[in-house]
Amino acid sequence: MILSIEHISKNFGGVAALSEVSFGVRAGEIVGVIGPNGAGKTTLFNLITGVFSPSSGAISFRDKPIIGLRPHKVTKMGISRTFQNIRLFGHMTALENVMVGAHCRTHAGLWQGLWRTGIQRSEEKSIREKSESLLRLVGIAEDQDTPAGSLPYGKQRRLEIARAMGADPELLLLDEPTAGMNESETEELRLLIQKIQALGKTVVLIEHDMHLVMNVCERLVILNFGKKIAEGVPEEIRENKDVIEAYLGREED
Repeated sequence: MILSIEHISKNFGGVAALSEVSFGVRAGEIVGVIGPNGAGKTTLFNLITGVFSPSSGAISFRDKPIIGLRPHKVTKMGISRTFQNIRLFGHMTALENVMVGAHCRTHAGLWQGLWRTGIQRSEEKSIREKSESLLRLVGIAEDQDTPAGSLPYGKQRRLEIARAMGADPELLLLDEPTAGMNESETEELRLLIQKIQALGKTVVLIEHDMHLVMNVCERLVILNFGKKIAEGVPEEIRENKDVIEAYLGREED
């Protein structure tokens, strides 16, 4: 397993946001984490990426424990994410936003940066070329010089994915990547996620669009009120009574 979640719980005061959640993600998979609002999905991403520390349990990435690591250390290990609410640098160009994401992989130190050494110039050139390639991957290469805040909403979503990819992650966490998108934009994003998988990346996504998750995810993990209520391939989840009840409610006798 590239990612192992073992009996993770997170309490905020007296409220249990997550309770004894366990599952694993294999390298190269696309796994969906779904559930109603308030189920604990984004809290789970925040625990994986070091934003929060769990109340109990363990999280391992490539068999190495990552609990207690700061978010930038988690990123350096090979985990990157997008956010439910877009967090781009609106005044910076699309290209500059992706280059910011790539800088965690640079090696030039303070003096190289101050004196513009050959090493530093070479790294900057490499980062720029890589960032341009990522903009092509997500389909917005023509907007590389446009301020991020001026881009249409759907392109901002794509740019955030490109920026996350700039850190060259092994594991990409996507938090509701199609939120606010129309049907054609969602289909384009499905194809993009599959392109990212074809590059050898592992993807875990939180998503409310059931059509998308059923067509792009190989396995699904379902949360409700902070607990895992089901896990399996889409065909199994589609018929699972607990999942149907979580989304549609229980019929009264």
